Amino acid sequence: MSSNTGLKYTGTIVFIGQTEVISDKFSKRQIVVSDKTSEYPQEICFEFNQSKCDDLDSHVVGGLVNIHYNLKGKLWKDNKWFNVLNGWKIEKVHVNTQNTPKVESTGHVIDESQDLPF
Repeated sequence: MSSNTGLKYTGTIVFIGQTEVISDKFSKRQIVVSDKTSEYPQEICFEFNQSKCDDLDSHVVGGLVNIHYNLKGKLWKDNKWFNVLNGWKIEKVHVNTQNTPKVESTGHVIDESQDLPF
């Protein structure tokens, strides 16, 4: 038996969609991220739902992010299934001069240029 405790993907944002209202109880928003460091880069689509749709507002195309997600699958009809990469957290990744990634939670952006002693 397999356990799904959450997965993480790091990449560059190539698309952020608008929130789609599917019903009174369900809305979704897509974001597409690419790992440009891979030999065969893929553009991966993640879906954020409900209140998590607003988490994408502070992000822009070209930004480097970590997306925490769960893999979900559902039967649609007539033995046809689909999978969704359901995002539940997104973090901006900042690279400092040492090329060491610095991760900050959504909504907690620190402008390091103001922290300089001169």
